[in-house]
Amino acid sequence: MSETIPLDGLTSNSKINNSNHHSSSTTDSTDIAMSFDELIQACNQDADWVMELMEENIIEYDVPNTELFSGYQLAIVRRATRISRDFDASVPAIGLIIDLIDELEQLRQFKRQFENQCQTQDQVIEVDVE
Repeated sequence: MSETIPLDGLTSNSKINNSNHHSSSTTDSTDIAMSFDELIQACNQDADWVMELMEENIIEYDVPNTELFSGYQLAIVRRATRISRDFDASVPAIGLIIDLIDELEQLRQFKRQFENQCQTQDQVIEVDVE
């Protein structure tokens, strides 16, 4: 799933990095990087709530007040915010929901790859669903 992330709320001292995973300690030049305070501001969330997300490993971190967070982590916090709002979900439930959505997306991608492979080999596989 791809999300467009507006950069509003980030200060001019925000750096750029390319971290496409939960940990944001590596820096590159294709992704945003922000402090914990900038993350909270960009998400319009309470610091304690974001800390709960970290405690549940929904977003990973080393030291929350000094580490830079990536655009990917911003997207995760925003996704968690929507899930919390739409389903009135607790933080542990948000983690489970995000894991299940990610797994579903991986399975769909695998299915598309498998179907493409079967089409190129002119094979048909039938599956009965009961």
